[in-house]
Amino acid sequence: MSPLTWPKAYGPLRPRTLLWQLSVLVVVEIGLYASYATHEARFHWATHFLVGLTVAALWRALFLLVAARPTRFQLLSILGFHLWAMWPDIVFRAPGIPHYHWMDWLALGHVSSHYMPGGDTTWLLIALTAAGGYAVLLWRWLSARHAEAAAGLAPALGVGGTGVLRPQRDPRTTVLAHEAFGAPDTASEPLVFLHGLGATSSTWLSTARRVSDAGVVSVVPDLLGFGSSMRMGTTFDLDAQADAVFRLLDHHDVRRAHLVAHSWGSTVAAALVQRAPERVARMTLVAPAVFAEVEAAKARFSERSWLAKVTLAGSPLGGFVCGAMCLARPLIARVAPRVEPDVPPQVARDGIQHSFAAYSDALNSMWQGNPLADVLRHPPCPITVLLAEHDQTVLPTDVLDLPPSPDVRIVRADGDHGIAYNQPDLIATLLLEQLDSHTHTHTQGAVT
Repeated sequence: MSPLTWPKAYGPLRPRTLLWQLSVLVVVEIGLYASYATHEARFHWATHFLVGLTVAALWRALFLLVAARPTRFQLLSILGFHLWAMWPDIVFRAPGIPHYHWMDWLALGHVSSHYMPGGDTTWLLIALTAAGGYAVLLWRWLSARHAEAAAGLAPALGVGGTGVLRPQRDPRTTVLAHEAFGAPDTASEPLVFLHGLGATSSTWLSTARRVSDAGVVSVVPDLLGFGSSMRMGTTFDLDAQADAVFRLLDHHDVRRAHLVAHSWGSTVAAALVQRAPERVARMTLVAPAVFAEVEAAKARFSERSWLAKVTLAGSPLGGFVCGAMCLARPLIARVAPRVEPDVPPQVARDGIQHSFAAYSDALNSMWQGNPLADVLRHPPCPITVLLAEHDQTVLPTDVLDLPPSPDVRIVRADGDHGIAYNQPDLIATLLLEQLDSHTHTHTQGAVT
């Protein structure tokens, strides 16, 4: 893909669209100027036009950073904000409605704007600075999308914040951000830990350190669109996630791995084992996101999370909120541990380290084309499932009512959906028991 394709999100920048808006803007502004001229009040037109131009530039810049795409009506927005700033002049012509200072609050500083030091010259400098700043942001946004398209990636949409101004890294040439404990090699079957929705590798680091102390090799990645891999990829479906994990395994020369996954990460693990069962030695799934009653589970997710609710409903509001959070991420990360005191501080801070596009694709992959139920019914490798008795996100019955194959080992423990990061000792013990059993079985076979 060389030149940038123009999906619906890029429509506001089409030359034909901009041309007709420019025509309307010029004609209407000439009419407004003429109406002020008849009352010898041309300076009123200039002041409010420049205020409108300034606010329009700020609005378009904010929208671009939050929604990760240009707003509609790029040029007509200037007219809209001009009319907003000048409406008291329109009603002034009606008898008995003079200017009041309260109009400042409803008309973009309509009265006070005339008292700006330097007058319209100052407003002109402010307006040109704001418009020029927006032009730079838009140019950088377009350059980033062109770079992605030239690399053969789909243009990134839904990746908000300042990151929208630079291209996403290509996951085909960049390995997932990860931590490795020990030195993976072709002779070992290392543990590969996969985190859940709206999480990062911090979910598993405590567990990985514990098993590494026992000499077990582990690889703990941030999946595409999450954590330190947030700026990788432009599509985040299960195929893209599986491709990225396979490349990570190849990077470490890992032929077969023991997948350890939490919640939605279990869905990614299922996609991996379905694609290449020969590369998965076994799986340990903690509170796996699979549901015997899908619609009931969707309703439960909607009740527990506002963001999940609007995302499942297909509302654009979720993307706007996530984009705004991207801009405020440093501040939110500081207060997150106080908001979630029962969650380890790093896990709480990392809970916002993702793009809306990654979150949305991950959430929807649990309901659309989720391969996990088939994997549990027909396990292609040894599978252990750990269920938390007090989990209100993935109920034990969500899994047990499938039902899974009798060959799937089910372990039940006291805890909630955060069992993966709240009880690392429990998870580490379970993993080491499996590894000891696996080693013992292989030793017996060799002796026999």
